[in-house]
Amino acid sequence: MSRMNKKKLRKKYLHMRKSISRKEIIKMSYEIFFQLKKMFFLWKKNYYHIFLPIRKHKEIDTFIIINFLLRIGKYVTVPCSNFNKLSIENCLFHENTILTKRKYGILEPIPRHKFIVSISLIEVIFIPLLIFDFKGYRIGYGKGFYDRFIPLCKKNIIKIGLSFFYPIKKIQNIHKNDLSIDIGITPNHIFFFNKKKL
Repeated sequence: MSRMNKKKLRKKYLHMRKSISRKEIIKMSYEIFFQLKKMFFLWKKNYYHIFLPIRKHKEIDTFIIINFLLRIGKYVTVPCSNFNKLSIENCLFHENTILTKRKYGILEPIPRHKFIVSISLIEVIFIPLLIFDFKGYRIGYGKGFYDRFIPLCKKNIIKIGLSFFYPIKKIQNIHKNDLSIDIGITPNHIFFFNKKKL
């Protein structure tokens, strides 16, 4: 079961995540945040890019992390999607940012609160995913937004994946250009895949 292709894995873990209760989502989101807080070196950076949770997909509640980052005086940016080009803009997020729901239930700043920040400033990026394996490869939603976005960032950017599920042994049919993460976080574990960068 651990050696499945991307399409089957995506279907499986979307189904598994849908079965999680809202109460459990919040509980595990906090557990993931507590794991993150253990890594003191992460919080010495200035610019953090993080996705906003899609409620209907039962994603991790990243507002817990965002609120922490704002409290300690960090700059937070969020993705603003161009669905025609399948690309992402890097938009500043702050306490007074008003959000609107767009395609696929994605939350984004309203147009008048949409302030674009240079991608080159991002030091830590939290990448949405369903599951990752023991080599740091991930299964996302299959649109490839972040596979196109990450190469535009600085080479030493720290890539973090958050998952409710323990990693699987191996994701099959990995392409040479597929994005891998540097750190994977689950409610009970921290996995390092690229210690040299850290």
